[in-house]
Amino acid sequence: MLDSKIKEKLIISSDDFGISQLANQKILELVRLGKMDRVEVMMNGFVSQEEADELGRLGVKLDIHLDLEDGIKKDRKLKEGVVKRAIVFLWNYISGKTRGKGIEKKWSEQIERFEKLFGKKPDGASSHQYIHYFPPYFRIVLKLAKKYEISFIRFGAKGIIQEKSNVCRILSFLQKMDRKYFDASFSYPDYMVSLDWIENLDYFLKNLPEGKTEIICHPERAEEYDIILKYF
Repeated sequence: MLDSKIKEKLIISSDDFGISQLANQKILELVRLGKMDRVEVMMNGFVSQEEADELGRLGVKLDIHLDLEDGIKKDRKLKEGVVKRAIVFLWNYISGKTRGKGIEKKWSEQIERFEKLFGKKPDGASSHQYIHYFPPYFRIVLKLAKKYEISFIRFGAKGIIQEKSNVCRILSFLQKMDRKYFDASFSYPDYMVSLDWIENLDYFLKNLPEGKTEIICHPERAEEYDIILKYF
């Protein structure tokens, strides 16, 4: 188990509740064990009223996990190549498929479905595959957070922890662009890192920066579920 001083510096967040029954099962198991601080819920996925009620009773922070898709792809992979994802993302944006008022409307609907299912406003906001770091989307998230009184936004106010990952390099670049829209009225973690970016977790935990670091995990992946059980 982690030293209490280390644990105080961490926010352990589980992404993709709703993406599959396996993900829901594994995340619920970790929440019951007290391993999770926040759960990111995909309203385009599969979340039963029973699961929503249990998460509410367990008292974990529940965030809306915004998504561009209208549903979960049946042929999705647990890990997808960064280059392919980036090309598809940019093509959809440039072609107009994922631009403008349509995205704001889609995300408003996801937030409102969350409120109906859980009987409360989301505690925070994040997004599937970190798409809200894209500056046009970051502005939309800030706007919707104000509208729906969402106080916490995944951002990493002081930076993305630079582990050896192409994803974190891209996000670090986007984060610098987003800073011009930064709104201090919201709460943010100081730093952000994904569990699968970390090469040496023991070294990482012993050398945490000052402030709060959000560690993002995907318990649907067996290796990440096992790490959370062992370390946290």
